[in-house]
Amino acid sequence: MASVTVTRTFGVPGYARSDGAIYAEPYDRRSAVFTAGGYDWSIRYYPISLVDMESIDLCLQLETKAGSRVTASFGVALLDPTGSLPPWKLSPIASAELIPNLNNDADEVIVTMTKSLLNMAPDPRYLTRGGLLFECTITVFTETTVPMPDTMAAAKAPASDMMEQLGKIYASEDGADVTYSVQGKLFHAHKIILAMRSPVFKAQLYGGIMESTAKLILVTDMLPDVFKALLCYIYTDTLPAPDGQADDDEDVTEVISHLLLAADQYSVERLRILCEYKLCTLVTADNIVKLLVFAEEQHCNMIKDACIEFMATSDRIGKVVASKEYAQLRSTHPLILIDALEKSNKFLKDSMLVSQR
Repeated sequence: MASVTVTRTFGVPGYARSDGAIYAEPYDRRSAVFTAGGYDWSIRYYPISLVDMESIDLCLQLETKAGSRVTASFGVALLDPTGSLPPWKLSPIASAELIPNLNNDADEVIVTMTKSLLNMAPDPRYLTRGGLLFECTITVFTETTVPMPDTMAAAKAPASDMMEQLGKIYASEDGADVTYSVQGKLFHAHKIILAMRSPVFKAQLYGGIMESTAKLILVTDMLPDVFKALLCYIYTDTLPAPDGQADDDEDVTEVISHLLLAADQYSVERLRILCEYKLCTLVTADNIVKLLVFAEEQHCNMIKDACIEFMATSDRIGKVVASKEYAQLRSTHPLILIDALEKSNKFLKDSMLVSQR
């Protein structure tokens, strides 16, 4: 049987401190269970490695507890949350033969990374206030096939330029077969590309929700700039800067917030994560209250953690407390503030423990 390869995005919030130093979040984390090669898996993060105190472990965990033995390989790269840099490979591919059983600890492939390595990121955009965004590549071999050695992997064909080509198609609109009207502004697109990138677009265009022959589709619940950014991501796999607003943090925050909601609406999961990380980098004394409420309403824990870190470390928190927005938040969403203050105190204590290690 041929091997099966899947890629999963795994975020660790609160990992990079605002002063640029690495702060290992002192909590284990576990991804949702996913399927690859007929087996169920999850990804786990451990802030203290089994190897040494100055390393972390990312583990590919076999969740299936019955069946034949399986070989799996696990590779980890660090992503730039803005989407403008290529993945930065962090480790050689690790592999192991696993036997499904009841012992959770035994059925895993472990990749260990030192914190000093993470601090050596070739570009500061890989480390954000929001945390780290890992790209995990999992290959499952259900027969006795052995994963290709890392030295041989270097000789493989160049990376695909598919997204670059799709970007050119998007810019030229050649062959577009569907048009969306958003507040009177028209956007031309290709049904097959939208369906490939979004299950909601697929259901809309091919699943009988509306006639697949429809040439003009009206969008009434989204701003034109947001829909344009959504299409741009679908074709290019990058998070665009809003036109004419790149230097205005307030406008950028507003558009990225709406784009996150659009990613939710159209089930584009990676775009949602990229938007969440981008918002983590835009927290200021002027918008922290608005972002706290947004994070609470949309269940964005990474944004909430970034706001809490700002509250714990910024010398401008006095301005926040004195604002009308803060007073309104205190009266309308008191539980958010209680949670934020409790986590802020914990953040400060954890930071002191890390600095004393």
